[in-house]
Amino acid sequence: MELMEALRTRRAIREFSTASIEKRVIEELIDDAVLAPSAINLQPWRFAVVNGTQRLHALGMEAKRHAAAHIPADSVLHARAVDPAFEIFHGAAALIIICAVNGDPQSSEDCCLAGAYLMLAAHARGLGTCWIGLSRLWLNDKAVKAELGIPADWYPVAPIILGHRKTLPPPTPREKPTVVWCA
Repeated sequence: MELMEALRTRRAIREFSTASIEKRVIEELIDDAVLAPSAINLQPWRFAVVNGTQRLHALGMEAKRHAAAHIPADSVLHARAVDPAFEIFHGAAALIIICAVNGDPQSSEDCCLAGAYLMLAAHARGLGTCWIGLSRLWLNDKAVKAELGIPADWYPVAPIILGHRKTLPPPTPREKPTVVWCA
């Protein structure tokens, strides 16, 4: 897929088929993600993978309970967290959690860049992704990290679900960017 086509056609996917994702494909996507730029080439990212729709469904219930307890009640995100029909991981086959190895803001930014690369690489392979920011607070909980086997000194930054998309939604309208040309 040509780069500009990928940039223009990638979407957040929230409807997936029941097909699983091969470990080899996930490893290739992670190899693509680490091609992202990194400040001073520190490459402060690590990857945790949860594979399996059923496992993600069960974990999603935990993540929703956590979100409902920690997000302000007047937030749109809180409304999602308490909606019994809302599936936080959308039936995806896998969750790739890009973690920073320290609390430095630059490390988090580098992880975000790796996440963008991973999402574009998945799209180029005909797969769907969605960044699940609602799960980040839960993933950073000490007990959750221990349950999942994420080292205590890793900081989940970019939780990205992955799967075989059912459809490619139409583009979301974008507002014209505001630009200030500095002297």
